[in-house]
Amino acid sequence: MNNLSEKILSSREYKFNKIQFLKTSYKVVITVKSNIPGNNKNLNVSYILVEFFEKLIPLNMIEYSCFHDGYDGPYFLLGSNLDPVAIKQILMDIEETHPLGRFIDLDVYDGNQTLSRGTMRKCYLCDDFAFKCIKMNKHKKKDLLNFVNSNVLNFFKKQVLSQVNESIMFELNLHPKFGLVTPLTNGSHKDMNFNLMIKAKESILPFFIKMFEVGWSDKKLEDIFLAIRQIGLQAEKEMLAATNNVNTYKGLIFDLGIVVTAYGYTLYNHIDRGNIFDIIKKMTLSLLEEFKVESNTFGYTAYKNHNILGARGEIFNGLPNVKRALDYLDDFTDESRLKTLMYLISKVDDTTLLKRTKDYEMYISIKQRFSKKLKCNQEEIEMLNSYCISNNLSFGGSADLLILTIFLKKIFMWILKMSLIEYVII
Repeated sequence: MNNLSEKILSSREYKFNKIQFLKTSYKVVITVKSNIPGNNKNLNVSYILVEFFEKLIPLNMIEYSCFHDGYDGPYFLLGSNLDPVAIKQILMDIEETHPLGRFIDLDVYDGNQTLSRGTMRKCYLCDDFAFKCIKMNKHKKKDLLNFVNSNVLNFFKKQVLSQVNESIMFELNLHPKFGLVTPLTNGSHKDMNFNLMIKAKESILPFFIKMFEVGWSDKKLEDIFLAIRQIGLQAEKEMLAATNNVNTYKGLIFDLGIVVTAYGYTLYNHIDRGNIFDIIKKMTLSLLEEFKVESNTFGYTAYKNHNILGARGEIFNGLPNVKRALDYLDDFTDESRLKTLMYLISKVDDTTLLKRTKDYEMYISIKQRFSKKLKCNQEEIEMLNSYCISNNLSFGGSADLLILTIFLKKIFMWILKMSLIEYVII
């Protein structure tokens, strides 16, 4: 027996002993472990599956949760005092109905034995029983692993596509919105309307998924960033073609593209989602180098004259204002989204606003006005909205960051589980 085999057996023995120990305190012990082929269970996809499915188990079933990482792969051990047969049925329903359920083992120990599924699982690649295919060595391990990996990635791509679309629509449907386009008004924009924004959104959605897939990697972050910038340029071309050269979402392509890429990176490398802001900072370390080269863009002018970094500065610093804005976004109601937008307007270096005011002092004054109105009533909001439209003001940068805030809130809520988790490495 080689050294690795001994370590795998040792890890399995540790798990067995830990289960026996937990049985003295809990009526039921549940294991959450990936169901993937081969002896090497310490694959990225194993961690993704285990962490994801542990969060799908109803909270009221679990009194204890402990994560373990060993040579036999990652797994959770959960303790419960509910009826083991009822628990087994719920877990079987998860395995059988979830799109990724075939790739996870949710086993139940009731104190004496492991409760049986009652039915045998089918092979991933054919309609035969899995144990027969394994016994006959019917499929190549590479093909099986590719099937698992592609299915897991495709599942998360669909989730991200939905979350990105919903986040953009939550911003777009908000009214009133201080000179920004809404379903009821073009605001301060003569060249934009609601339908045009929808058309632009549809043109860029596929590119966010491409960037997410680039982030689904363990490559160097600087290389990932270079790759998604090329995708971003393609997205800009598609957007301009769809809008007849009206720039609707150029800033969003940049901002949200980086965020969805960082999200893909955290998922693939099983990094806590709370660290996404640090990932963004590390990915964009070279971002401000562009200001060292003189250009005729308004962004460069704002930086040179007023040291305003705009969207680049927000990203470079790890989205500090978006991070704080999450506290304002209690939910996705109109009131909460509006207060979050107002907070962002008061704090963010928005080059769209600076370009509209054409005056730095007025720019600062408007931001201060919003800061003082964070607790205002609906009548004051309507008056502020009318003021912005009559003065041809708009806040495109802040609107983009509202979309980022909504997206981040969605992914944090999606993976949130209020349970005590200990980390044990063996």
